[in-house]
Amino acid sequence: MQLGRWPSRRRMGLGWNMDKPSKFSEKDEKIYARISPALDRFQEAHFWIHGMENAYHSAEIFRWHLNVFLKAIKEIPNLISMALQNDEGFNEWFKSIKSDLRNDVLMKTLAKNRDFVVHQGQLALDSSGSVGITELRGMKLGFSMQINPSEDSDVAMDRYLWYVAKEEDFFGFLSEDDDSLPCVERTWKIPEFEEELVDLCASAWAKTGQTLNDVIQWMGAQQLPFNLNCRHSSNRVRFMMFDRSKLRQKVKEYKKLQAAESKS
Repeated sequence: MQLGRWPSRRRMGLGWNMDKPSKFSEKDEKIYARISPALDRFQEAHFWIHGMENAYHSAEIFRWHLNVFLKAIKEIPNLISMALQNDEGFNEWFKSIKSDLRNDVLMKTLAKNRDFVVHQGQLALDSSGSVGITELRGMKLGFSMQINPSEDSDVAMDRYLWYVAKEEDFFGFLSEDDDSLPCVERTWKIPEFEEELVDLCASAWAKTGQTLNDVIQWMGAQQLPFNLNCRHSSNRVRFMMFDRSKLRQKVKEYKKLQAAESKS
């Protein structure tokens, strides 16, 4: 494993953020290489966090990315154990470290959800949101609703447009306004926590990164500055924006459909 390649992989967005120094001593490289499967899985988990962000408004794809994140993050402690189990004193030292991570409330919940996905079926996620207008600084005006976890975010906007076609644009979301855009704001959660789901996954990633660094320090190498500064802003992730002119055109199409339905 060529550790010197990691910084270039980071710049391509395939790895974790590595603050300076970006070069490692030969001794450190050899130590990192010994736990390379665990570091690779950790890097994979990072990738899936961004996958969840990018697929935030596509229900199935979001869930699929969550599934593989849960799988990757749970496997890391076992990969560490497999790599270092024959090192004198490691098993006894790592036993408490691994136990603390496994018994952490968040990590235990995510591990339980991972086992459910692998052995039983589809996770029950909570999904809520709002339809309204934004000036790219949060929701300016809108109303809240539950969004079916199996449906994409644009379905929520379509439901509002169907209502507008039948009744009226009560909130004026489709009225011309150069300073705002119609939008759907969405939030994913799991029943056990109030925090937003991708934020929870990022916290789990950070906790696991600390465990990796504890191991790296025990092995005598320089700790790695793991961070998720590369995450997208909440407004970019949770908000889905729409073109007003296209929405108004869709309202016209819905009015034709409703007129046809009323005649049949």
